[in-house]
Amino acid sequence: MKVLAILMMISFISCSTHRHHKTHKHLSAHHQHRFNDAKKWEKVFEDQKRDQWQKPFEVLKVVGIKKNSKVADIGSATGYFPVRIAKIASKGMTWGIDVEPNLVRFLNERKEKEKIKNLYSILGTYSDPLIPEKVDFIFLVDTYHHIAERKKYFSNLRKYLTRNGRLIIIDWKDKDLPIGPKHDKISKQRIIKELSDSGYSLYKESDILEYQNFLIFK
Repeated sequence: MKVLAILMMISFISCSTHRHHKTHKHLSAHHQHRFNDAKKWEKVFEDQKRDQWQKPFEVLKVVGIKKNSKVADIGSATGYFPVRIAKIASKGMTWGIDVEPNLVRFLNERKEKEKIKNLYSILGTYSDPLIPEKVDFIFLVDTYHHIAERKKYFSNLRKYLTRNGRLIIIDWKDKDLPIGPKHDKISKQRIIKELSDSGYSLYKESDILEYQNFLIFK
């Protein structure tokens, strides 16, 4: 029960952190959930127990990150995925993107502390992540269902992908789960349809994650 409680807390915090892709009106209504103390929440986001169900290195192996890959993680928070990505893409570049200045600052401080030279955290906007250059991979983990005006957002996102670039969507399965949000979950079929309408096609999917859909688009 203790492990389950921790997992539920991680899930709730993760969903709240990625709320920045909703409308400004929604953000204002939930201002009390702002994460002004990033160091405090690092203990939740980076809890090693998360690895048991998130399987980060298995995910990155399926995606096919290479040493010279350029990668952007949208909704990067304290850097759970960006830090791991940057260590694999050691000859490339990784950008962690968030709209919360304190989280951007925290991740930049973390990369200095951990001496990760190829990782940078930057401030995006609600409608545009402002990735500095074209990348080979764009990650959104537990973020897709929070984005407003998805067709417009993801149509715009295409300009940041290289010709053979891939968009990775990892988001909660639309069914009863022991962790994750109770509402606002989106079915795999709907994600595929929405992204098809935005100019993407499904390239690969994986079933290694118990609680989340794992979809790769081109």
